[in-house]
Amino acid sequence: MVTLVTGTATHFNVFSCSMALEALILSQDPQVLNTMSRVLDDANIDIRVCSSAAEAVQILNRHKYDTFVVDCDDVPGAPDVLQQLRKGKSNKSCIAFALVNGRTNVRQAFELGANFALDKPVSMERAVRSVRAAQGLIMRERRRYYRHLVTATGTIVVDGATELPVSIITISEGGVSIECTRQLDRGGAARLRILLPGSKIYLDLKGEIIWSDTEGRAGIRFQVLPLETKKELDSWLEQRALAVDRGAIFINATNIHAANG
Repeated sequence: MVTLVTGTATHFNVFSCSMALEALILSQDPQVLNTMSRVLDDANIDIRVCSSAAEAVQILNRHKYDTFVVDCDDVPGAPDVLQQLRKGKSNKSCIAFALVNGRTNVRQAFELGANFALDKPVSMERAVRSVRAAQGLIMRERRRYYRHLVTATGTIVVDGATELPVSIITISEGGVSIECTRQLDRGGAARLRILLPGSKIYLDLKGEIIWSDTEGRAGIRFQVLPLETKKELDSWLEQRALAVDRGAIFINATNIHAANG
């Protein structure tokens, strides 16, 4: 379902929202809005539209999006928004489409941080092919930050030797949130051993405690995982999301041929 919204953004916690994919479009061009809205809607991606660089910056600072479509040449300040996107926190890995018509070329678009570049006027055929090519990348990024709610238990070793029972609250490719019997030290090292629902293999994970509270809840960011552990975690996550297409990162949509469709 397409949602065209202007005005003040509403803030949501990304870890509590649904798996619906979301896109932000920065453009004033009716042809761009019509074409990209239809293509993204067909791909089951909800969209929001803004018409100025200042509005886009405000929205991107408050909400995480899976993809960002930016009209580089027809919206004043739009290239700066794209460049700032990569320097921010919540949307720095967002899959970005740059729409160009000459003032910004394809190479410049990639240098600004775009993953895909489309020449204007945007044809329906090229838009469909580029969005289709981007979907695997979008889902890969979604899997990195989206935390799946789970009901699982395990153990954590902190302070070098102290072993505590833990309840697993959420887990993603990059980390896990837990609850245990005491407050953990922020910045400390931790070793986890957990069995995820439906899995037959215990995962041995190492990470850094990046936040904690007095109730015993904590967030742990994984360090480099052993290959077999990463495979098992990826497999478990993929059962709860779409399979990941590990395609190329930078794509000029003018070079996506029919064989890709």
